[in-house]
Amino acid sequence: MGFVVPKDVDNHPVRELDRARQRELWWWVLGVGVFVGGLLLLAWQRNQWTTIGYGMDELKKAAAVEETTHRDLLVEAATLRSPQRIEEIATTQLHMVAPTRTEAVVIERVRQAAAPAKTLVARR
Repeated sequence: MGFVVPKDVDNHPVRELDRARQRELWWWVLGVGVFVGGLLLLAWQRNQWTTIGYGMDELKKAAAVEETTHRDLLVEAATLRSPQRIEEIATTQLHMVAPTRTEAVVIERVRQAAAPAKTLVARR
């Protein structure tokens, strides 16, 4: 009796690669990828518009608050510059007195004469 060596049976048939079908599959994958990428870009853009809109609303509110503060400060500055207030502080807190007519001296501002032209020649 002899030994029987069974021949290996390959049950996996070799399939050939169908290039046309593979190319079609890649075109589909590319098309779906572009479509999904477009949808994601659209969603991102809409999100950015919403975020910018909320930011603009916040800036408008802050600008309104700052405008109100600016108006209040202008009124306060005008009040602090008023001659009646300055006179009251001078007389009550600094103990100053208003000068009499004889004590008051009016000083006029002297304007400097314009420089002579370079072609001017002096005569005697």
